Amino acid sequence: MPDITVRGVPDHLHQELKSAASRNHRSLNGEILSRLMESSVSSRRRDTKALIKRIQKLRESVGPIDVSDEDLRAMRNEGRP
Repeated sequence: MPDITVRGVPDHLHQELKSAASRNHRSLNGEILSRLMESSVSSRRRDTKALIKRIQKLRESVGPIDVSDEDLRAMRNEGRP
């Protein structure tokens, strides 16, 4: 099988990918795709309990916000969300 090169990938990373592909019984392309997919899925995982705690702390630090419907309309008309 011919040695495939990937443009812009440093030699040491290319060799690492090639070795991993062989260990995982994949092509070089398959190894790259697998790593990209794994990375994109794992980056979306969230610790929801920690996120909720963070939101609660933010709410506590800000305190209650008293905004009427009229205030909201005025802000919206001024171009604010």
